[in-house]
Amino acid sequence: MAQVRGHEAIAAVIEGAQGMFPGLVFSAGEVFDAHHDVARFTWHLGPEGGEPVVVGFDVVEPAGDGRIARVLGFVDKVPAA
Repeated sequence: MAQVRGHEAIAAVIEGAQGMFPGLVFSAGEVFDAHHDVARFTWHLGPEGGEPVVVGFDVVEPAGDGRIARVLGFVDKVPAA
């Protein structure tokens, strides 16, 4: 969906995604786990307190200094066109 570097660029992508879906909110999903130096988590997008209309998961790889080196995002559920 996007390839960015730096705090400002990441914030801009998040802000842009939130602006594309007025009235919907991102929330944490049910899965949070890690193996070696890689973590994954699920997320939802939908009305606050309601059924999510989009479900996805991200895989995060940390850099050696504790910052995030890479995030790979996947979408598992999207509304029908």
